[in-house]
Amino acid sequence: MKSKRILIVSASIGNGHMQAASTICEELKETDSCCVTTVDFLQVGQFRYPTLNRLQIELMNLMKSSYYGMLKVAPNLYKGLYKITENQQTRKMIDFINAANQKIMSSLIADYRPHGVICTHPFPLGAASALRYKKGRRFALSGVITDFAVHPWWIANGVDHYFVANEVMSNGLQGYGIHSSKITSSGIPVSNKFRPANRRKMNEFPKILVMGGGLGYGSMEATLRKLEELPRSADITVVAGTNEKLLQRIEILAMTLHNEITVLPFSHHIASLMKEADLLITKPGGLTCSEALAVNLPMVLLDPLPGQEEENAKYLHQQGAALWVQEEKDIAIKVATILSESSNVLKEMQGKCMEVSPQYAGRKIADKVNDLVGNGVRGHSTGKEYWQKVGVQ
Repeated sequence: MKSKRILIVSASIGNGHMQAASTICEELKETDSCCVTTVDFLQVGQFRYPTLNRLQIELMNLMKSSYYGMLKVAPNLYKGLYKITENQQTRKMIDFINAANQKIMSSLIADYRPHGVICTHPFPLGAASALRYKKGRRFALSGVITDFAVHPWWIANGVDHYFVANEVMSNGLQGYGIHSSKITSSGIPVSNKFRPANRRKMNEFPKILVMGGGLGYGSMEATLRKLEELPRSADITVVAGTNEKLLQRIEILAMTLHNEITVLPFSHHIASLMKEADLLITKPGGLTCSEALAVNLPMVLLDPLPGQEEENAKYLHQQGAALWVQEEKDIAIKVATILSESSNVLKEMQGKCMEVSPQYAGRKIADKVNDLVGNGVRGHSTGKEYWQKVGVQ
C-alpha cells in the first residue's frame, strides 16, 4: 500500500507549467512509494469546489485573462509589472493575492490531505506558503521553477525546497535568503520522450521546425517569408498550436512559398519532430526550450514575451545553445550561418545543448521529494529575511 500522498498543483497559463507537473507526476508514480494527484489551480474553484466564494473563482479567471490580455494588447505594460516586483508596494500586492488564494488551497489540502505539495507555478506556491505559514498546516512544500531565471513572485515563506534549471538560478535564490541546502539545480523537467537524438549529419535539405508555443504566438508568417531568402531550399514544419486562425493563414501562405512547408495544429508528437529537425525556431518558453535541449536541438529564438521569456532567451544565448535574433531582417542570414555546410556552428551548438540538457530532471525531483516527505520535513526555508531587509515584514 502506498503510504504517502503527493499533490502537484500547477496553473494553465500557457502549457509549460502543466507539462512540468505531468512529468513529475509520472516520475513519482514510477517509484511506487506514493499516491500522486495533479490539479490545475485555476480550475479548482470552478470545477471541483463550486460552492467556494464566487469572488475566489472570479479572481482566478481575472488572473488568467489579464495575463493573456496584457501579452496580446499591451506587452510593455506586462514588462513594466514584471520589472517592479522587487519593491515594497508590489510585494504587498503579491502577499494580498497569495492570501486571497488561501481558501482554494485550503480546500485542496482538506480534500487530498497530502504529505507533500509540489507547485510548478508561483500562484499555488504562494497560496500554499501563506496557508502553511499562517495556519500551521503540516505538509512538505516544494516549488519547481519552469524558466531559466528567478522571478521574485516565487519567493515565499514556508517553502521547504526549490528546484531550478541551473546554478545561476541557485545563486539568485540564495540572494533572496534561501539556503543552498534548500535548492536543487535539477533542470526543468521534461517528458522521457525527449532523449538525445543521433545528429551525426545534417539532412540534405535542412529540416527546420518552427513553433510559437501552445498558443501559437510569435511572428510565424513573417518568419516563413524571411526563410525564403535562405541560399538553399529547406524542409520546414510549422506547429501552430491551438491558434486555429493562425493555422489557416499559414496554410494559405505556404502555398505561395518555394520552401517545402508542412503545417500542423497542436501536436502530441513534438519529441519526434524535434529529433528529426536540424534547427528549431521558436519563442523561448521554458518547457519548449528544455525539450529542445534534451534532444540536443539548436535553437533560434524570436519574439520573446516580455519578462520570463526575455530572460530565457538571454540565458540560452549566453550558453551558446541558442541564438537570440532580435531583428526580423536578420533571420535568414543567421539561420543560413548556423546551417552552413562549410562551418561547425550547428555542431558546436549541439554540443552546448548537451552541456545544459535537463536530462533526468524529473527523476531528480521525484527522488528529492520522496526524501523530503519520507523525512517529514516541516521547517520554513524562506526568503523572509530578504523581504525584511527591503522593508517588507
